[in-house]
Parts: sequence; structure tokens; C-alpha cells
Amino acid sequence: MTLVRDIVTGTALVVLGIAMIVVAAGFPQIGAVTFGPDLFPRIIAGGLILSGLGVLLEAWRGIAPESEASSFAWLPALILCAVVAGFAVLLPVLGFHVATALALLVVVRVFGGSWLTCASVAILAPIVLHYIFYSVLRVPLPWGLLSPVAW
Repeated sequence: MTLVRDIVTGTALVVLGIAMIVVAAGFPQIGAVTFGPDLFPRIIAGGLILSGLGVLLEAWRGIAPESEASSFAWLPALILCAVVAGFAVLLPVLGFHVATALALLVVVRVFGGSWLTCASVAILAPIVLHYIFYSVLRVPLPWGLLSPVAW
């Protein structure tokens, strides 16, 4: 049963990734910009295709999953869902930097990171992401609480 499920899942991921690339190819290009609205869908599609190929390779090699669904850790998954929902709700209020820092602090801690790792990721990741999205890609980010010091 696991082999069939893995083959179906892997194939579905590859097909979905290819479909995303085909759909993204039809997106209009914006002026003389080297990247357009098709960039991120193509990146995600590539990830889906690679993931699907990985699942298919494991199914072909006969590698069974390490744990069954009965031993699935529900609490971290529920906390992750709550963090994503909270991030979406609090993003306009707290702003990108504060909301991202809080979300990463919780997620890294829940998945076993030390407090030093949590703090490092929570401080550095919003700065790096801000640079990538705001400065390089010119995506406006909500400042929220940090509006008085926005640049």
C-alpha cells in the first residue's frame, strides 16, 4: 500500500509542478524587468517536481518511511498551523519584521532549536528577508509597529 501511495503522490507532485510551469509561462512580462510574475510560481514548481522525483526514487528503491501515520507528532503540526494563521492575522498590525521574528522564534523552538538558535534566526532572518524582498525585488512590506523607523 505504501509503494502505491508513494508512486501516486510522487507522480501527482511532478504533474502539478509541470502544470504550474505551463500556467506560469502564460503570465505577462512586465517591461524590461528580467524577472516577472512567473518567477516564484516557477521556483515552487521546480520544488514540487524535485520533491515528486524524490518520492518516486524512494518508492523505486523500496525505501519505506521511518514512521507510520499512527506515530505522527500532531502537536508540532498544529502549532505550525497556528503560527501560520497567527502570522497572517498579525502581519498588518505588527509588521513584517516583528511578525516574522515572533513566528520564527516559536517555530524554531517547537522543532527543537536552542534559545540561542531561536534568537539568532528570529533576529537575522527578518533582516535578510527584508533585504531580499524590499531592496532587491522591490516588494513593499508592512512595517506595522516599526513604521516610525521605516526607511
